Amino acid sequence: LIEKFMKEYAKCDAPKVFERLHKNRRQFVLPVQFSDEQYAVRWLALPYKGKSFREGEPEFLTSRGERVRSKSEMIIADILAKNNIPYKYELPQQMKAAGGKLIPVYPDFTCVNLRTRQEFLWEHLGRMDDPDYSMKTVMKLRTYSKNGYIPGKNLILSMECDGFPLDRK
Repeated sequence: LIEKFMKEYAKCDAPKVFERLHKNRRQFVLPVQFSDEQYAVRWLALPYKGKSFREGEPEFLTSRGERVRSKSEMIIADILAKNNIPYKYELPQQMKAAGGKLIPVYPDFTCVNLRTRQEFLWEHLGRMDDPDYSMKTVMKLRTYSKNGYIPGKNLILSMECDGFPLDRK
């Protein structure tokens, strides 16, 4: 009987049922699952404090009016916004460092996949021709790995150097 029921059972798409309700009825129903748009609005509304900018640092403003640290981060932010991918710039993450101590890490972008509701990080590595920067990058990538952030799974990496700058293409 259970197998027969499972074969004939049609899954109910709860968000669509909620959206079809009259607006006056919706106020009495708490949806079990938010639509993608509702989820994005709630996720983006959660407050946070990113890293501060030092006086005299150049100002790069995204299409949403956010200040970022470089032209390349401005390009990435604008592409994320254009494609309706919710993101937060330099959202602090508590991660275990090499010694096991918790430290704040500020990935360039924390994004959310609305289909899976999973967060992923995007780190832009913009000065790969600088040896000191590259060494710090290796340590940062080790920290990400130690905390379960794997490139191609939940961590996106983009890189550039003087000879190969990032562009909108």
